[in-house]
Amino acid sequence: MDNKTEKSIKQTAFISLFLTIAWIVFMVITMSQIRSSWTDSDYAEWASEPDIIYILNYINVTLLTVFVIVLFALLCGYLSQKNKAAALTGIAFIPVYGTLNIVCYSIQISVVPMIARDVLSTSGDVMLAARLIQAKSDSIVGFINGLAYAVLGIPSVIYGYMLIKSSKKVSGVLLLINGVLCIIGIIGYMTDNAVLSLGVMAGGAVFLISLIFMILDFGNKKAVHDIS
Repeated sequence: MDNKTEKSIKQTAFISLFLTIAWIVFMVITMSQIRSSWTDSDYAEWASEPDIIYILNYINVTLLTVFVIVLFALLCGYLSQKNKAAALTGIAFIPVYGTLNIVCYSIQISVVPMIARDVLSTSGDVMLAARLIQAKSDSIVGFINGLAYAVLGIPSVIYGYMLIKSSKKVSGVLLLINGVLCIIGIIGYMTDNAVLSLGVMAGGAVFLISLIFMILDFGNKKAVHDIS
């Protein structure tokens, strides 16, 4: 296996890890601003004038999405050497994940503040504006974002299994678990099950750990076992 590809995976995993940690920090700060007693009008007020943390949070997660796309493209190239059909099946879901996530994140710093300001100044439909704010628990955008991670869960399971059959077993197990948890999470959203819905967040935590092991596993000269 080309060691250059492994080094690229290692480097991309490192950047993705940094961005994931930054996402956790930004998310904690952002969510600390929100109160359980907030009404739709309160959410609209909050989103209408986004602060620097709010903006940096969505710029960061947009960049994270881009690097996750690159990471899975590299994994596809790496794994296709042994099982091209399975690798290509996995990568087919990545454009869907990327499109859903980038749209969800980008409108939070462009379209949503504009809509929020408009409805507040014209006494428009505050409920609809609030449903577009991802941080709100019953947000339409939040559901679509969860759906994006469920889509990412499919190639995560495929590539995780393929890595388990190779020399990258720990990375593979963690990636596979991440995929399963994300799929469980979207099932929770669809069935209004609060416990299952936590699967997306749990999957994110496992994904962070999997990135650490990708950094450790890739970029060395260890031979790759047959994963066909």
